[in-house]
Amino acid sequence: MGAAALMCGIAGAFALTRARALPPDLVPRMIRRLAHRGPDGEGVLTRPGYALAQRRLAIVDIAGGAQPMGLADGTVQVTFNGEIYNYQELRAELQQRGAVFTTNSDTEVLLHGWRAWGTGLAARLRGMFAFALVDETRHCLYAARDHLGKKPFHWLQQDGVFLFASELKALHEARFPRRLRTDAIAQFLALRYVPDPISVFAEVHKLPPAHWALVDADGVRLMRYWQVSFLASDERPAGDWHEPILALLDEATRIRLMGEVPLAPFLSGGIDSYAVVDSMTRTLGRGIAACTIGFDDPAFDERSAARVAAAACGATLREEVLRQQDLLDLDWLADTFDEPFADSSAVPTFHVCRLARRHVTVALSGDGGDESFAGYRRYLFDVREHRVRRLLPAPMWRGLGALYPKFDWLPRPLRWKRTLQNLGLPGDLAYARSVSANLPEDVFAILRREHHAAAGDPLAPVRDAWQRSDARDPLGRAAAADFATWLPGDILVKVDRTSMAVALEVRAPFLDVKMVELAARIPSRHKLAGGQTKAMLRAALRSRLDPAALARRKQGFSVPLRSWLRGPVGDLLAAQLRDPLLLEWIDPAVVTPRLQAHRAGVQDHGELLWAVLMLGRFLRRWCA
Repeated sequence: MGAAALMCGIAGAFALTRARALPPDLVPRMIRRLAHRGPDGEGVLTRPGYALAQRRLAIVDIAGGAQPMGLADGTVQVTFNGEIYNYQELRAELQQRGAVFTTNSDTEVLLHGWRAWGTGLAARLRGMFAFALVDETRHCLYAARDHLGKKPFHWLQQDGVFLFASELKALHEARFPRRLRTDAIAQFLALRYVPDPISVFAEVHKLPPAHWALVDADGVRLMRYWQVSFLASDERPAGDWHEPILALLDEATRIRLMGEVPLAPFLSGGIDSYAVVDSMTRTLGRGIAACTIGFDDPAFDERSAARVAAAACGATLREEVLRQQDLLDLDWLADTFDEPFADSSAVPTFHVCRLARRHVTVALSGDGGDESFAGYRRYLFDVREHRVRRLLPAPMWRGLGALYPKFDWLPRPLRWKRTLQNLGLPGDLAYARSVSANLPEDVFAILRREHHAAAGDPLAPVRDAWQRSDARDPLGRAAAADFATWLPGDILVKVDRTSMAVALEVRAPFLDVKMVELAARIPSRHKLAGGQTKAMLRAALRSRLDPAALARRKQGFSVPLRSWLRGPVGDLLAAQLRDPLLLEWIDPAVVTPRLQAHRAGVQDHGELLWAVLMLGRFLRRWCA
C-alpha cells in the first residue's frame, strides 16, 4: 500500500461573502477543543474569508501529510479527517488528466479531484471521510461525509459565516444560543440518540452520511450522492455467494491494514470480529494480537469464546476484566458525548478502546456485519410479524396486545406484549417500535406536558427511512432504516467518540461500501435461511471459523444495566432528579415511582432510567 495521512479532527469557518472578516482566534479555539482526536500535531490556515484547521493522529506518511493542504498555486485548500482506500487508483486517473502530485498523501487526491470532478468528487471515494475544501477562485466551500457516516461533521450558519467541526463541542466556541430542540429530546429518549440531520441544539446540524454540501454567497446547498439500494436482488444459488463474500471481506480487511503504526483487532465472542481476526491473519500470514474486555459478571463475560476464536486464528489475546466499580466511573461520558447519548454499551466500548490504545494506534472492528447480513434478532422477529400480521384484522391484534401483561422480568421470548401490539400496526411503525429503546407512550409519560406539542413523533426518523427504502420486502426495509438511523446515529457515534477520546483509530471492514452493496444484492431469504440470523454469512464462513462459534447465539456488547440501576447508578439517578435543569424536561412524579419499582425488582425500566440519567448529565455539562 502506498502512503497516506490520517487526520482525526477538523474545524473551520467560511464567510459567505469574501469581504467579511472572521474573528482571528475563533478557529484556533475551535480546533483546540478537539485536541484529544489528534495528539500528534495541529495545523491552522487563515486566509481572507475563511480559516481551516486540523488535529492530527499520524498513521501513515507521518512526515508528509501536514494539513491543511493546498494545491501548488494555493487556490484550493482542504482539511480532511479519514482515509481514502482507493486513492491510488484515483491518483493514477488524475495523473492521466495532467494532475501533478507533490506528496504521497490521499489528501492531495481530494484537491486534484475537486478540480477534475467538482461536486462529483465524493461519489468516487471509497473510504471513511469528512472533509471541507475551499476554492478561492470561486469563493465556495465543498464538504462531504462518507457513505455510511463513519466520520462526523457538524455545522452551523451564523451571521453570514458557515462553521463546521468534527464534534459539536468545538462549535460552542462560536457562542451560539443553546436552544434545545424538543423533538430532539423526545427522539433521544425513544432511540438512545439524536438522529441525523438535526442535533440537540436548534442552531447546529449534522451533515448526513452520503451527502455533500456546497456553501457560497447563495447559502448552503445539500445533496445526497449515494444510497444503499436493495432493488438489484441477485437470484444466484445461495452457495454461489460464499466466495464473493469471503473475497471482498479479505480485500476490505487488507486495504485497512495500511499504516506505519501498530494495528490490532477487537475480538469478542461474536462471529463478525472473529471473521475480521481470521481475515487479518490470512492477509498478514502471521499471528496477531487482539484485544478483548471481560466482566466480573459471568452473564456478560464473553472472554471464553474470544479465547477459542483467538486460538483458532493463532492470535494472542490481550484481556482486561472490568469490575462494577470500573464501569460506574461515568464522569467521562458527558465530556465525550456532547449530545445526549444513552447506548450503555458505550461504557465497555470506551474501556476496550483504552485497552487497545495502550498497545496500538489503529484497531479493526466487526461493526457492520449485523446490518448487512441480518444479524439482529429483531430482523427475524419483524419478518415473522409481517407474515402473521395478515391473519387477523389490526384491531384484534391491538386488543390482544392491550390484554396481554407486560411481564418485564420474564425471559424475552415470553414478553409477547410488544409483539402483539406490533401486529396491529403498519410495518413502518411496528419496526420503529421494535428498534426503539423506549416506546413513545413511555417517553410522553415522563416528558413534561408543556413539551408534548413540540415533541412530534419520536419515531419519525426511523419510520421515514423505512418508507423511503426501495426494498421490496420487510427485511430490506428494516436494514435500510438501520443504515439511515441506528448505524450513523448510535453505533458509529459510539465508536467514534469512545475511540477518539483515547486517540485510537477504528476501521471496520464490514462497513466497506462495496461490502454493503454486495450484501444488499443477496436475497433476504438467504440471510435468514432456516430461521437463523446471519445465515448467509455463517454459511460463507463455515470453511474458516470454528463450528461452535458459528452456532453460538449473539450476545451483544452489553452491560448489566438492570442491576446497576438497582444499586449505585440508581442512587446517581435519584440525586439527578433534584437537578432543576433536568426537571425542566422530565416529570419526577412519573420517573421516581418507576425508579422505585425497578429497584424493588417489580418492573424493568432500565433503558428509560438510564436515558433520563444521561439526559441529566448532558444538561448539567453543556447547558448549565
